[in-house]
Amino acid sequence: MSTARKMTPGALWILPLVLAPAAFLAAIPWLKAISQSSAIGLTVALVVFVLGYSNYLAYRHQRGLDEVQKAGGAFAAQWGAPAGQAAFALLLVLPPFQDVATTIVSRFAADSGMNVKGTVVVFALALGFIAVVLLQTIGTVIVHTLWWTDKRR
Repeated sequence: MSTARKMTPGALWILPLVLAPAAFLAAIPWLKAISQSSAIGLTVALVVFVLGYSNYLAYRHQRGLDEVQKAGGAFAAQWGAPAGQAAFALLLVLPPFQDVATTIVSRFAADSGMNVKGTVVVFALALGFIAVVLLQTIGTVIVHTLWWTDKRR
């Protein structure tokens, strides 16, 4: 079987993780026009879908792994996620990171014309959550790569 035929099913499985956020970003003008509670509800639904579908793909992928691969994944999860959390805590101390985060949240508040400060706080918390999860993922990938490099020696 050719490499392209092997990759196609994997690409099709990942496609919803690309299309759902892209559709959400394309719908931002429409989301600004509807009620705030409806927009928040749709946002929560998207986040739950992406998280749930990502977990489903991870579990589906792990079914085909052997014991050594599973051990590498367990080691990466044990040490990579805390490394990502520590990286986020360290980034919070750096003024350039603080400036970028403040600018993003301030622009969101100004562009959306939101008078409700709670919404800006929720947006800031959501961005923080996304940043932590992203750094945990990066930490897990790095630790897993280091584990495999060490095992191959």
